[in-house]
Amino acid sequence: MRALRPIALAALVAGFAIDASAQEARTPIDVVDGFHRALTQGNTAAALGLLARDLIVYEFGVIDPTLEQYAFVHLPFDMNTAAATQWKVDSRRMGGGGDDWWVLTTYKVTGIDKNNRPINNTTLETMILRRTNGAFRIVHMHWSTNDPGFNAQVPGTATPK
Repeated sequence: MRALRPIALAALVAGFAIDASAQEARTPIDVVDGFHRALTQGNTAAALGLLARDLIVYEFGVIDPTLEQYAFVHLPFDMNTAAATQWKVDSRRMGGGGDDWWVLTTYKVTGIDKNNRPINNTTLETMILRRTNGAFRIVHMHWSTNDPGFNAQVPGTATPK
């Protein structure tokens, strides 16, 4: 698990540090793709730079009600998973208007898990974005998958019986 420095995280969450990738993300789809790229690269600053301060995450049956909880509990897991997998877009839709947009994406996810077992599932993603001060940020993420074995590996979820 990647370690996050609490002081650096606090500065990022408070908005004192703005990553360049956040400024380059011009559309909601740019933000979603930039977030996935940051996860794959293990770039905590870039990932956090694309998230809103009032973020809430529904991830594989678990809720992270704050940006801080997501950053400390699930962001490291998501980075480790992204580094070990390939996410191929199967379908994508975007909608909304003004400052509020949504991006719905279906991914084919493949790779090898930490126990050396193959990953081959479909992951559904809903991202809700809000434009604030001219930049889109993710205010809500919802991920789910058709693989109950993967769900059992996510921190905070129960192991199937």
